[in-house]
Amino acid sequence: MKKKLLMIMISAFTAATLMLTGCGGQESVNEGEQGGEQTDTAENSAGGKTQLNVVAELITMTVEPAHDWDGWYLVRWGVGETLVKYGDDGSFEPWLAESWEVADDNLTWTFKLRDDVVFSNGEKMTATKVVESIERLYELTDIDNGGTGNPQGYMTYSSISADDDNNTVTIVTETPTPDMPGVMAHPWMMIVDAEASEGLDTTSECPVCTGPYVITEFVPDTSLKMAKNENYWDGEVPFETVDYMKVGESSTRTMALQDGSADIALNISASDREILEQEGTYNISVVSGYRDQVSMINFDGVLGNDDLRAAVMMALDEQTIAEVTTNGGYEYGYALIAPQFGYSDGLTDPYPYDVDAANKRLDDAGIVDTDGDGYRELDGKNIELNMICSQSRQMDIITQAEASLIEEIGIKTNIQLVEAIDEYLKSSSFDIVSTNYVTSPTGDPGKFFSHLYSESSDNFSHYSNPEYDEIYNMLTVEFDQDKRREYICELQQIILNDAAAIVGGYFNNNLVSTEAVTGAYNPPCDFYWITKDIKPAE
Repeated sequence: MKKKLLMIMISAFTAATLMLTGCGGQESVNEGEQGGEQTDTAENSAGGKTQLNVVAELITMTVEPAHDWDGWYLVRWGVGETLVKYGDDGSFEPWLAESWEVADDNLTWTFKLRDDVVFSNGEKMTATKVVESIERLYELTDIDNGGTGNPQGYMTYSSISADDDNNTVTIVTETPTPDMPGVMAHPWMMIVDAEASEGLDTTSECPVCTGPYVITEFVPDTSLKMAKNENYWDGEVPFETVDYMKVGESSTRTMALQDGSADIALNISASDREILEQEGTYNISVVSGYRDQVSMINFDGVLGNDDLRAAVMMALDEQTIAEVTTNGGYEYGYALIAPQFGYSDGLTDPYPYDVDAANKRLDDAGIVDTDGDGYRELDGKNIELNMICSQSRQMDIITQAEASLIEEIGIKTNIQLVEAIDEYLKSSSFDIVSTNYVTSPTGDPGKFFSHLYSESSDNFSHYSNPEYDEIYNMLTVEFDQDKRREYICELQQIILNDAAAIVGGYFNNNLVSTEAVTGAYNPPCDFYWITKDIKPAE
């Protein structure tokens, strides 16, 4: 079995090598906009580095923080900032707000703002402007206005008010929101000058924000240029300009580091990181964070059968897929929340990898191959699982490996690669969707468990368990952190017992920088890539 998974890995690396050979390698990064001419202008007459060059695998289609998940990137690029910031230890730190508190009603939150923050246009950040920014976000994302409704899934408010004299913003939530600090740290909540940003075409023009850099040129899905924010409120901005370019292949991003055309590269593959480690001249920051390799299961389909679902779980050697097939692309784990975050006490895996046990479970349930074609049947029909996978090389490799293992127990699988999985989730056009999720988008995993809550609009699995629902309902109004931790552990164990989701592990995000810069690293929360703390090396 492991030999077959190893062959999948070898085939994938062979394909990557062929693509590298044909892509022009250094030429694709060194010529054109990211080429030698710009590198020359990155040095001033005294030899000091004034331009930061970054290569990454993704760039958004807009620079609108209210559009889908694009706000994540504005914070990552050092353009947008929020009232609250995630700490590396899982805590919350003041950022544009200096403090916050919740009243005894568990609904009324008051945020005390810093009094020294200005926008990139020089306008002071007042309480009124913060309120206008939040109202702008909620108006643009309102489903009735054609928006996604994403922020509303984390917090809805019955009122929001500004007190400019005391520099405070008061938000009264419609329901108790225990993770409110994390909600306000979410990139959607970046503070923009709504009045100055009115009427902008955010497919090319960025709203006015407070971060150390401002976007001067944006080419959707391709590149962006930034300049230092001359009005930045929080100290000196180290670089005059930043060039940020999409480079899809990890190997090409690696070569950009090696030839000096990039100072920072995001998410270098494990094999390429090994090469850079051997060279010994790079700062390599790797952390497994909140993003899971997880597949959702459609309980309205054939996998609603408990025996079939349990057998599929036992057929999957997820540890080998993580460590061998993807060459350590993520850390293996069976629980939804990575153990380092403290939500795994007492959890057990009821369906560990065991092919013999999987076959026996199916045989005992009468799910057998009666016509000798190699595939088992259920209710007189061959079982065929429709596996949906997003068009990402690593996700494709993982899905192929999982499908191969499922076929080993006599279950036919069909893989469908798609650009966007949302439409398949919403239409239930799947048996298994292989994807990845950020399990703690507000620093607290509670909201993630709505995906399996029977009354939730985003329960695309159609999973239902009364005990799960009861605990989830208690979690949503619980402010005590120890009690929340207990509920989250209980919910995870129920999911494990019911084989309600396939968890492979936790992705290793990474940031690699050259000796030309200091202060670059990849935090556990991958919202802060380009910061004022990244500086030219002396």
